[in-house]
Amino acid sequence: MQLLKIVLAFLVITLLPQSAFAQSCRWDGTAPWCAGACRGGETEVFRASDLPPHWKDAFPAVQNTNFGESCALGTKTLCCAATAGSECRWDGTAPFCDGGCRAGEVAATPPAGVPSGAACVTGSKKWCCRARTASTGQALSTNPKLALFAAIWDKSNGPAWQARHGLSSAQYQQTFNELVGQGYRPVDVSGYSVGGQATYAAIFEKRSAPQFAAVHGLSNARYQQEFNRLTGAGFKPVHVAGYTVGGQDQYAAIFEKSPSQGWAARHNIDGATYQREFDRWTRQGYRLVAVSGYNVNGTDRYAAIWEKMQSPAWVARHGLTSGQYQQAFNELAAQGYRVVKVNGWRSGNEPRFAAIWEKVEGPPWQARHQMLGDGYQEEFDRLQREGYRLRYVSGYHMYD
Repeated sequence: MQLLKIVLAFLVITLLPQSAFAQSCRWDGTAPWCAGACRGGETEVFRASDLPPHWKDAFPAVQNTNFGESCALGTKTLCCAATAGSECRWDGTAPFCDGGCRAGEVAATPPAGVPSGAACVTGSKKWCCRARTASTGQALSTNPKLALFAAIWDKSNGPAWQARHGLSSAQYQQTFNELVGQGYRPVDVSGYSVGGQATYAAIFEKRSAPQFAAVHGLSNARYQQEFNRLTGAGFKPVHVAGYTVGGQDQYAAIFEKSPSQGWAARHNIDGATYQREFDRWTRQGYRLVAVSGYNVNGTDRYAAIWEKMQSPAWVARHGLTSGQYQQAFNELAAQGYRVVKVNGWRSGNEPRFAAIWEKVEGPPWQARHQMLGDGYQEEFDRLQREGYRLRYVSGYHMYD
């Protein structure tokens, strides 16, 4: 796992609208005393005092393709030609900020992931726009390249496997039918929204037992009906993913007909209820085997599965910011734990994470989070060439 500083820098860059770089863009601000500011007719994309070396030449469509020297004070600004309804900028300079919009501008809420540069010691910055920015928000929400991924790989043997991401509901169903027909079964499925449409990432393995059933794209009520039907027929849930599409919660799940000493499952519960259920079942000797977070009408909700089984030492966390997740990851890795499940979702304008760690010896492993689709595909290809197999993937979109 990369250090937090690099992960955050990666996030700053990769959350940018891809369409911005097809415009005429430039860096403004001269090191070492930077005071980047956009001109009239330009919109501010983001500010930064420095970029990791491997990103400094990463903008071929920007007129000044080299970020240049780092700023000792202040920040540089990436300025792009404004389209109708998108001429926006930050006002206020750290550390003593006194942001205010000019005549003809209105204070607005910036898109998620657009940083404002250095933090204010006093006062605050304002995101000022000359016109309504709904068109910009729509372009962001419908861009599949802005979907983010968290994933876990390990270098282990196992059955043949395949993975897909960025599938529409119809594409996922077609892939499911084709692979199941070839003897594969889903072992992990993640749902997320792109442009108000359900989108899926999944892992399939080629194995014949035990008997399984899988569902996706179900409303709360329909999922409960299928849950009751399948558990009544002797199946148990082994995986569940909750996600939000058009403001409504949906569910994907995998069930297996296999022996169990006991299990419990909950969905569509808030954070406080989830914590009570977590405490209740762990006191009775159950362990968490699956957890999924999602946000419905501004409230984080959870779906989870516990099972009574022999297990190595394990730890679980939920509702973590990216920084909190990175800190927990580092601390637990130092104690000999490895992350085995990680789920990401959008909560307001920030990502949130829930994860499960186990204290086990095992093969080499890798974990990543906050990867854009292109970066995820690059890591997927690289690690597969090195003999790793994908064990878990979670997709989420910060603009939808």
